[in-house]
Amino acid sequence: MAEESSTQVRPTATIKSIVKAAVIEQSEKAAALAKDAEAKKQEAGVKVVEVKNIAAKKAEDVKDAAVKKVETAKKDTEKKAEKAKKTVAKTAKKVEKAADKKVKEVKKEVAKTAKKVTKDTTKKAAAAKKTVAKKAETAKKDVKKVEKTVAKKAEATKKTVEKKAAVAKKTVEKKATVAKKTVAKKAETAKKTVAKKASVAVKTVAKKVADVKAANEPKVKLVLQYRDYDVEQSVLLKNAKASLGKKYDELKKLDLYVKPEEGRVYYVADEQLGSFDL
Repeated sequence: MAEESSTQVRPTATIKSIVKAAVIEQSEKAAALAKDAEAKKQEAGVKVVEVKNIAAKKAEDVKDAAVKKVETAKKDTEKKAEKAKKTVAKTAKKVEKAADKKVKEVKKEVAKTAKKVTKDTTKKAAAAKKTVAKKAETAKKDVKKVEKTVAKKAEATKKTVEKKAAVAKKTVEKKATVAKKTVAKKAETAKKTVAKKASVAVKTVAKKVADVKAANEPKVKLVLQYRDYDVEQSVLLKNAKASLGKKYDELKKLDLYVKPEEGRVYYVADEQLGSFDL
């Protein structure tokens, strides 16, 4: 009877060839899947490098633009200050010329009047001369006041322009910093997303390879035949589960020892010993 059972389960040469061909085909598919996963992983690495390069370039462009704006503001400030200085000098010259002209005219008028007046009017001429001198002095003081006012306004204009330039510089630098942080954050997010997708792809391929290997394993059926006993492995596991109860679901290791001559099955469940009827 045992020889007849052995003859029934022995595969023919044709079945062996079919099984071998199936194993080769599944192995090739698994290799192709693994190769595809590696290609995706390399592509993900390239994309991360590209995102980093773009982020660095954008940050550099923002920085260059900020420096350029600051330099432009500085040059505009210097031009305005120089223009204001020239305007003040020009105004001062005009005032001085006008004052000198007025003094000369007054002197001429006094000289002319002095010639016409008689000795009796000498005192009046002297008084007139003093008045002219006083007016000339007043005119000079007015010129100095105008010069001071113009210089003060020029200084105030310069400070205002410099203050605006400093504010513009800070604003540009702040925007550049924010832009750099935003680009870096996006690059990091893209990197994590790509890495996550690559990891999922690798796990999927690994699972498929494991499934292919498992599919190629032959199904084994264990049957104990001894005298009047004819017991399958599944029946032994079922009886062990019944003997152990809820502890069966928490087991890490289960060893079964079958003694048909005694009609019992002994087991070691983790560190617990026990037995049940065969």
